[in-house]
Amino acid sequence: MALLRIFRKPTPEYSDRDLLELYRSSDRSEYLGQLYERYLELAYGICLKYLQEEQAAEDAVMGVFEELLTKVKQHDIREFDKWLHSVLRNYCLMQLRKKNRQKTESFDPGLMQSAEIVHPVPDVDIEQNEQALRECIEQLPVQQKQCVSMFYIDGHSYKEIAEALSEDLGKVRSNIQNGRRNLRICVEGKLKI
Repeated sequence: MALLRIFRKPTPEYSDRDLLELYRSSDRSEYLGQLYERYLELAYGICLKYLQEEQAAEDAVMGVFEELLTKVKQHDIREFDKWLHSVLRNYCLMQLRKKNRQKTESFDPGLMQSAEIVHPVPDVDIEQNEQALRECIEQLPVQQKQCVSMFYIDGHSYKEIAEALSEDLGKVRSNIQNGRRNLRICVEGKLKI
């Protein structure tokens, strides 16, 4: 982080609000650059707290400040430091979600004692359950089927589904909950549980 401060030029002291207004009116990135210098250490500390890795924290700080080029024009920011903290936190949490989604655990089948002990259900029952589930998914209303498949099978978040389907977040949540309930009722009926 020290290398990032070597080439700093002395600049007049503007308030955060002044720098934001100057950037919005002139589109000159040096005003955001002053905010970057002012909040660099704070931003790095926040990212390091969440990401726990120096390189990941540095990358996150750079990513957030790149996003700020457009975000500050879209929002009415009254207290930049608090707003920046919120943006940094959200960015880091998204990075952690992406990392967790991509992480795959290595699995050694030799560690399992026996498949029959872990899964005492006969293969015929498993096939029957899977067949019932597939049939029930096909019977769901279209929106519920899309949302349930994207959430449970493809692993998308509510927000990602809402964006992909151009739907309200509440509608997506409702479709997933109703779809799950309808699936349970349908599968129980088919298997007579």
